[in-house]
Amino acid sequence: MTRIFLIRHGETEWNALGRLQGTSNVQLSAVGINQARLLAEHAPFHTADAVYSSDLIRARSTAEILAKRFNLKVRVMLELREANFGDWEGQSISDLAEDLNSGFEKFFTAPELCRPPHGETFADCQARMVSAIRKIIAENKSNEDKRIIVVSHGASIRLFLCAVLGMPINKMWTLAQFNMALNVLRVDDGNFTLELFNNTMHLYNF
Repeated sequence: MTRIFLIRHGETEWNALGRLQGTSNVQLSAVGINQARLLAEHAPFHTADAVYSSDLIRARSTAEILAKRFNLKVRVMLELREANFGDWEGQSISDLAEDLNSGFEKFFTAPELCRPPHGETFADCQARMVSAIRKIIAENKSNEDKRIIVVSHGASIRLFLCAVLGMPINKMWTLAQFNMALNVLRVDDGNFTLELFNNTMHLYNF
């Protein structure tokens, strides 16, 4: 049996400003660094066997703070990246929504049909996320229970959860995923059970 602690990175300045990040390499803000420290100090799990992260600096920095808590090294995987939003990256979400010629209207209303210019579809992102998590599970198989931290991003985590819960991509935005949210998945013989979802209690109780 394996448990995956699937975590969204801490806050960045672009998060606070409502700017679309995607694969842009935006660093954690001071708030985001503190959020990661709070989870490291008050995580509802006491051991971890491995830490994996997207290569993007906001995820990797979050993962490094958590890895230090458990005396582990971060294993970087490109496949855990956020969805590539192409030409929309760096722009204000509200400005994009107001631009009727951008094609952005499908981003929230019909994400399964959304195709960012020079970016990737949500289906493509979902496929690589599922493949990445399956690969992580395979790398950590043993006769002992494994607890694995995986740090990724808001849309990519939503898409992975849609896949394991049997939800269509057009429902992805019904799944909240706050900065520094913790999700816990139990894996038995390749089957996923969502045990904890979008938990941020570690940010508010201390």
